[in-house]
Amino acid sequence: MDVSGSNVALETADVGVMADRLEKIVVTMYLNKRSQCIVKQNLTVAWNFILLLLISDFLSNINLAIGVIGHEGSTVLVTFSGLRLLN
Repeated sequence: MDVSGSNVALETADVGVMADRLEKIVVTMYLNKRSQCIVKQNLTVAWNFILLLLISDFLSNINLAIGVIGHEGSTVLVTFSGLRLLN
């Protein structure tokens, strides 16, 4: 078991720079902000869609199949939206 200072620092740190290319930090910060924005958008879309389904269920009595299709459709939409981070 190696307990040198650098190994302990890497295990306890939130972020560890493993190469000499510090310009990658800018890209990392950009991805962090972009992922937070997309997560907030996805949560907003999901909650609004569920709220819309609940209200429409109480007001117009939609059947179970339409509710399930709507919910699963919103799940697929949020999943595809999260895949935007791969670009």
